[in-house]
Amino acid sequence: MHDPRNIETNMPFLLTAILAIIVIIALYAAYAYHIYNRVQPADRACVDCTTPATVDGYELYFQEIGAEKGIPPIVLIHGGPGHSSLSFKNSFDFVAGQTRVIYYDQRGSGNSQIKSSSEDYTIDQLVEELESLRREIIKADKIVLIGHSFGSALVQRYALKYQAHVEKIIIVGGIRINNGMSNRFVWKWFGPALYSTALGFPPADPQAADAWFTKSSEKDNPNRLFDKSNKQILQDMGSVSFAPWREISLSLVGYDYKTELRQLQVPTLFIYGTSDSQFTGEPVGDELCSILPNCTAAGFDKSGHWPFLEEPEKFQKVLKDFLASH
Repeated sequence: MHDPRNIETNMPFLLTAILAIIVIIALYAAYAYHIYNRVQPADRACVDCTTPATVDGYELYFQEIGAEKGIPPIVLIHGGPGHSSLSFKNSFDFVAGQTRVIYYDQRGSGNSQIKSSSEDYTIDQLVEELESLRREIIKADKIVLIGHSFGSALVQRYALKYQAHVEKIIIVGGIRINNGMSNRFVWKWFGPALYSTALGFPPADPQAADAWFTKSSEKDNPNRLFDKSNKQILQDMGSVSFAPWREISLSLVGYDYKTELRQLQVPTLFIYGTSDSQFTGEPVGDELCSILPNCTAAGFDKSGHWPFLEEPEKFQKVLKDFLASH
């Protein structure tokens, strides 16, 4: 039997050890918070923007191909946040024979203009940016939205606010509308500590931080493929903006909008790779299609996070069939 006196003797030591661990965790979280939040967006003009779209004061990287022939324009919403429409690698050009196809980079992302105001980067502002793009640049009453990864959260929030202007939704490897994060306090103050355990610490200079973050993404991306040796298909995916990623990611945290999503009548297709993660793969598709009243999920057995790159022929057929359906 254990001697109670030993427990009493060791109690101060145990309490001191627990306190020390708590202090160490708190100090690490505080340090990570400082390092992650010291990086501010740097002013940068739109890159390689021969025909930029000026939307809500930002010059956006914008490319349009095709002509409308019965289908509303297709607008591609890239992932990230802070990533680039170059990640689509022209995989949707095949629809240009049926309608207009629009590739664009969100503010502070990819090749689009970056401004130094951190407060300019929230999911709500991206929703309004997309609406301004539809109304002022695309000039179409209805659009078809295709959202990849983070882009699916933007698509869902846009559709909830502007359902009358959404013809159909296609989500590819999508996240939940709040990225599965409900507690803003936890993610604001302890999120950097969690990120740093996987990514490390960004340099203070904004451009150096973007380069560091882009390199980190390029290193991790092949792990999200079905065939991890097929990493050449992920080359030239564009740059990633660190500070906008941080700010927009935090703005996602909160309410899950499940009640509102149950009222969304827009026909929706959720495409996922069976080798994708639980945060952007089949579990998310199953959950979303159990909520949305008009949603279908399609799994791709030889894909991870990029079915349009990994199984292009199957992807094109599934997408064409969905666009043709009533």
